[in-house]
Amino acid sequence: CLRSLAYVPPGGTAPLRRPSARRKVPVRSAPVDRYLKARGSQPPRTWVSGLAEQVRAAGAEEEVAAARAWYASSVEALLSDPKEGDTEGDYFAAYLRACHREIYEDIDRSDPEELRRLDFAKSLEHPKSKKHRHNLKSIRIPNVDVAFKEFGRFDPEKRVTNARERVLGQILVDSFNLRLVDLAIILTVVKIVLAAAPGEPVVIVFYGGEDHAAHVAKFWGQRCFNYSGLPKNGFIGKRQWEEDEPRGLTFPSYLHDFSELFPVP
Repeated sequence: CLRSLAYVPPGGTAPLRRPSARRKVPVRSAPVDRYLKARGSQPPRTWVSGLAEQVRAAGAEEEVAAARAWYASSVEALLSDPKEGDTEGDYFAAYLRACHREIYEDIDRSDPEELRRLDFAKSLEHPKSKKHRHNLKSIRIPNVDVAFKEFGRFDPEKRVTNARERVLGQILVDSFNLRLVDLAIILTVVKIVLAAAPGEPVVIVFYGGEDHAAHVAKFWGQRCFNYSGLPKNGFIGKRQWEEDEPRGLTFPSYLHDFSELFPVP
């Protein structure tokens, strides 16, 4: 039931935003045999694969190889322990909903990130009772090996998938896509740097969530980049905020004047 918002009218005129009155087209299965094609690629390849080839052809073979190796290892780490690997808690919240519905319905689940870190969660029905607390620490999401063993026992001729099998399948697929976003960011950074004149200072502004930003920064940290010379290791703001806490930030001078970032210490 997915449909692009891009609409090309008959006659090949300029694309328009698809009219909202046109409903989504229902389908019985996901289009797993289709993907976004890199423009001009022949034979067809995915957009990220095409981006990697552009960067490689521009002379950054080493960076592409490092990015590919990082992608494989980071996905493997995420799949080895999805609860710990997904720091934002979305996987854990989804797993609780599918596999421990009685707990999910009886706890405050408004903050999945905090929920993932809790050892015990108060019961909404009995908020003052320790006896009715729910032990979240003992609930783990099966890793990829355990999940595939469960999938191997599934017989589509005898039954449909259950909630546990579906959520595990969704987590496995999403893990690759989650880190694929980071891989695309890394390759785009390399492409931008390659477009600059040799020796020219380059500052790249990335707007994204904390999880993606942290993983991209970790990759470049492994490639000899660091926070040397920046106060508080270059971190601005806070990782945890209260709901009613103002979130206005005061930027340091080097973010008002990028020239202060150079020369690199």
